[in-house]
Amino acid sequence: MLSFGNHITGKLNNIESFIENAPIYFFPVKILGWILLFLALMVTNVLAIAKWPLSAMSNKVNKKAQSLNGPLNLSSDEELRKTLDANEIVLLDFWAQWCGPCLLMNNTLNEFAKENADSITVGKVDVSLNSTLSKQFAVRGLPTVIVFQNGEEVTRKKWFVNKNTVVAIDSTSKKLSADFSLITHSG
Repeated sequence: MLSFGNHITGKLNNIESFIENAPIYFFPVKILGWILLFLALMVTNVLAIAKWPLSAMSNKVNKKAQSLNGPLNLSSDEELRKTLDANEIVLLDFWAQWCGPCLLMNNTLNEFAKENADSITVGKVDVSLNSTLSKQFAVRGLPTVIVFQNGEEVTRKKWFVNKNTVVAIDSTSKKLSADFSLITHSG
């Protein structure tokens, strides 16, 4: 069963796909699509900003233990370097608790990390707490997902992604084939 965040992300992906692929004579409809997309993202950001102080206090008080096979919370350059050196493929998510699209994408990445723990390491960097890492990797928008293979950046995607757009591994060659184009959400 898909989470509400995945459902919303899929709908927003559909709108953006239509805007990018529709013929020019749909220009007025494209403008309406961009307005709808902008409003939807503004609403998610307002909700995330309203929730941010509560979740930050809750995280400080509770200090949740990292779930087994879940994303790694990376907070320093040293932790990131060790992770990149120790793993062939690393998917790194730059996010913030006040970022609506980041929160929409959170469950997707958590599920992906658990399902692919044997082949891909997923790491998360909270840019509110780790601005030096976001500067080091020239992260200019949130969320930003960067895929590394053997310590080298292979691809990056700004915006949000759903489960269908995260990463596919070619099982025979073990070579990374990343497709971060916003694909319509099935289901």
